[in-house]
Amino acid sequence: MSRSWGFWAVLLLTTAGALTQDPAVQPEPWTKWDLATGDWNRNRPLVKDHGADFFTTYTSQVWGNVAGGSRRGATYSGVLQFGADLDFEKMFGWQGSSFNTTWVWNAGGSPTTDLTGALFPSSNIEGPDGFRALDLWLQQKFFDDVLTIRAGLFNADRDFTLSEGCQLFLNSAFGWPIIYDGSLGGPPAYPFAAPGLYAAVEPGGGWKFQAAIMQGVVWPPAENPTNFYWRITRDNGLLILSEAQYGWSNAALPGTAKFGAMFETGTPDYVDQDGSAWGGAFIYGIVDQMLWPEPDAGNDSRQGLAWFNRSGFGTTPDRDPLGLVFNSGFTWAGALPARDDDALGIGVVWTKLTPGQAAQLDGANRGNEFAIEATYQAQLTPWFEIQPDLQLIVQPGGSTSIPNALVLGLSATIDF
Repeated sequence: MSRSWGFWAVLLLTTAGALTQDPAVQPEPWTKWDLATGDWNRNRPLVKDHGADFFTTYTSQVWGNVAGGSRRGATYSGVLQFGADLDFEKMFGWQGSSFNTTWVWNAGGSPTTDLTGALFPSSNIEGPDGFRALDLWLQQKFFDDVLTIRAGLFNADRDFTLSEGCQLFLNSAFGWPIIYDGSLGGPPAYPFAAPGLYAAVEPGGGWKFQAAIMQGVVWPPAENPTNFYWRITRDNGLLILSEAQYGWSNAALPGTAKFGAMFETGTPDYVDQDGSAWGGAFIYGIVDQMLWPEPDAGNDSRQGLAWFNRSGFGTTPDRDPLGLVFNSGFTWAGALPARDDDALGIGVVWTKLTPGQAAQLDGANRGNEFAIEATYQAQLTPWFEIQPDLQLIVQPGGSTSIPNALVLGLSATIDF
């Protein structure tokens, strides 16, 4: 214990010197570094070996709606994400214990929704402007990491509804699958978070079972700008999530299947505008399947052609705006020669509103929105990637009342 405290005391006294790169110590060019700020003159891996892993990422996106939608135009949004993972076992000898704090700073609001009029933003980083906590929790593992317990502040889509294939795409419909108006608050999904408890059991053989219970609705950003306004009331209720997973990672064609359900016990205004409806439920299934692994890639490599499908539906149509969401598509990692870290993909989204929500729309074929996205993620350096993106949104907002939108985007991410 005393040795750990001594290490951190010395580290605090030498921080200024640690931030200065010494070319003699690290001869690799800047473009070869793992992170844009390097290894802090060899102090960064030393700090990590003693239990502290600091991270900072900035993502900026430029979007243009070039045809159709609510209006034509271009816009920008960005998010700074930073924090630390602390391994208390390495730091203090507390076996199996860790702590995480993650913060985000959103700028740009919800510009793509304003341009397209779609149910889901074209950008996966959009959120109300502001500085807020995304994670602040303590985690404990038991029985050789078979059981995990977490308590604190976190977001629901950190662990649930995740598809490996979906994560390549930028349209937010490939992220958290449930529609809500972020200006009114909503479920504790990015960029919102809420207090809760999480538990996971990994018995082996590719199986994992996880569940969480947390505050059901996060208050509107104007009243809860940092995610620290916690109130579990009748209106907010509780959000209860559960998911079972099975993975066949050692097969010739590896893959994963997931089945999950979430239940909400509150009476939020974003369901029926007057807070009289109680609760809601959503069921979903996910499959990520490798179709063709590249022959020369290693056993642990994900290079090759893969297919994904994530489908879900609401079971309470009289209380929820979302009836069904369907995500499917293909991804190909390392598709171009000598570009093993790049990835390309094409995906589709079908969003179907519940009859009550659809009846409020103008136009024909009410209640259905479709999106097709083609994207390419280019890893230019280990710490810098860019991603050009093309999206066609058919029936934005769920009907023919808004013309189909054609959206061009470019995303850039730097890991510091």
